[in-house]
Amino acid sequence: MKLPRLKMRKNTRATLGGLMIAVASLYALAMAYDEARDNLWNFFFGTLSLLALILVFAAALVAVLYTLRWLKRKLFPGDDDNSNSF
Repeated sequence: MKLPRLKMRKNTRATLGGLMIAVASLYALAMAYDEARDNLWNFFFGTLSLLALILVFAAALVAVLYTLRWLKRKLFPGDDDNSNSF
């Protein structure tokens, strides 16, 4: 369901809202304990790089699985007993 006001899906808005709450919470926690700004930036960049790395590996795994499925269909064309299984 698209909401006309923001032209964004409800799940996308919820995800972005959750991320903004997480960032605000970490910032408030860092300010409360007088954490150094450099440590905070290192933590943010480390977290973002870890998430990007996970995203890349997940996309690569999906690409490999789809390639294997495509090769199986090309090599064994008459073996379509159950097309939903891998």
